[in-house]
Amino acid sequence: MKLFKHRGDIYISKSGYKSSKEERILLSLLAVIVLVTLALLVLMSNKYSSFTEFIAGDEVTVETTQPVGEDDILSMPKISGKHNFLIYETDNEQSAIHYAYLLQVDGDSLAYKACALNPGMKIDGKTLYSIYSTGGGAALMTQMTALLGVDIDFFVGFDKNSFIEFENKLGSFIYPSATDVDYSGGTDDDAYSVRLRVGEQPLQGVEVSNLLRYFTSKTKEYSRANEIILYAYTGLFNTDNYNKGEYLFRTLVTSATTNITVRDYENNKNVLYVFSNKNTDVTVYSCVPKYEGKELTQQSVQEIKGYFSK
Repeated sequence: MKLFKHRGDIYISKSGYKSSKEERILLSLLAVIVLVTLALLVLMSNKYSSFTEFIAGDEVTVETTQPVGEDDILSMPKISGKHNFLIYETDNEQSAIHYAYLLQVDGDSLAYKACALNPGMKIDGKTLYSIYSTGGGAALMTQMTALLGVDIDFFVGFDKNSFIEFENKLGSFIYPSATDVDYSGGTDDDAYSVRLRVGEQPLQGVEVSNLLRYFTSKTKEYSRANEIILYAYTGLFNTDNYNKGEYLFRTLVTSATTNITVRDYENNKNVLYVFSNKNTDVTVYSCVPKYEGKELTQQSVQEIKGYFSK
C-alpha cells in the first residue's frame, strides 16, 4: 500500500531495493552538482559584473554608473543685478594712494569687469588723494560717480599692510605673466619691489599690492593691472572661501574702510554662491582707461560708462 501523508512525499518500495539504491546515487550526484554550481557563481560574481561580461570577456565594455553629487542635482540660484565697486590702497600712513580700480560684479551676464586707474589722476583738477584726504572713500566714490555718470555702490579702502594681511587669508592664485619684471622703487618710508618671471606664477598679498602699484603708477600698463585683478577675483572667489564667507566678511570690515554693511552681505549671498561655484568659468572684461595729462579723456569716460552702466 502507498501512503502519501503530504503532497510530494517520496515512497520507496521494499520490494524495489535495487531501484532505490540507484535513486540515492543520483540524488547524491545532483547535490554535488548543485554545490559546485553555487561555488562557480560566487567566483563569477567577484570577477565579472554581469553574465554578458563573463560570456564575451574583453569584447564588451562594462559601464558603471557614478554616483551623482549633490552639487550636480541642485541647480544654481537665480541671480540678477549689477554692483559697482571702487577699491583702493593707500600707504600705511594714509598719505598717498598706491592704486585704485573699478570693479563690476554683473549678475545678469555672470561677469567681472575691471578698470585699473592711474592713482595720480585728477577729477575737476583735484587728485584722487586730495579728494580722499578731505572726505575719505565716500568722497572718492561720489566724485567718481559724478565723473563717469554711473552709480558706484560701494567703496573699499585698505592701507598696504591691511590689504596684504586680508588678501593672504584668501590664499594665492595663479597669474600667467607674459614678461619678466624686476623693479625696486618708491620712497624711503614707502618702498616696494617687484619680482616676476615669465609663466604661471602664484601671487599673494604683497605681490598683488606691489604689481598693481607698479603697473598703474610706474609703467601705466593698465591692461596688465586689469589682468591681475581679474585673475585674482576668478581665482579667489571659490567654494573654499565661500564656505568661510562670514569670517572673511568680518575680517574685511575690520581691516578696511568700507560702506558695505552686514545687510549688503546677507542680501548678496546668492551672488557670492554662484560666482564662487562658477569660479574661473565667469566671463571677464578689461576696460583700459586713456588719459590726457592726468585726466580721463571724454572718449575714455564714455567707454568706462559703457562698461559699468547698469
